[in-house]
Amino acid sequence: MVDAAGSVGPGQRRGRRTAWVVGAVVVVALVAGIGVWRYAARSAQVEASGVTRHAGMALPDCLPDMALAVYGGGDEVVVAQSVRNVSPWPVTVISQDPEAYRFEALSDDPADDTAVTGGTDGGAPAGTSDRVVLPAGRGVTMWIVDPQRGSVQESGVWYEFDQVPVTVRALGVERESSLRLPGTLYVGGGADGGDRLGEALQEACDA
Repeated sequence: MVDAAGSVGPGQRRGRRTAWVVGAVVVVALVAGIGVWRYAARSAQVEASGVTRHAGMALPDCLPDMALAVYGGGDEVVVAQSVRNVSPWPVTVISQDPEAYRFEALSDDPADDTAVTGGTDGGAPAGTSDRVVLPAGRGVTMWIVDPQRGSVQESGVWYEFDQVPVTVRALGVERESSLRLPGTLYVGGGADGGDRLGEALQEACDA
């Protein structure tokens, strides 16, 4: 209320203070909400676990479960690995190396999430893509094809792959990340490297 002299009355001052406090609370709530949203988006997780199929060499049963697959230098590497979204919201996974890592399309039936369609002997099936949108709890098959391409195959040299470079997009936030494999993929050793490694591993198991 303004009196005859033009000054602001106590009631109006209280109203302005209340409006300022309410505005400050709204701003703080918005900032906090944005922070929580960005944290939730950046904490989105996609895991490579479950089914693994490959045409690599058979490993002795005595070895610890640390090798995803082993291929000799002259072999064509083809591995199928199931990938699942363990976040409570949809996640888009984009391969940063689409020649080596590609995804099958999401099935209409969640029961197919852990099924590998197509054989690894003939390479990845047709229709794979460099990206896939995974709803919460859903999974697809990721195909790994010759990630060592272009590398010089020297006798006795093994290439190791235990992570897949990907871009993860969730809740409108995109970040570069890596998808850790449930084991290490070994490739190389020369034309007969796989055979020699297999023999050495078997001898170690029999000792």
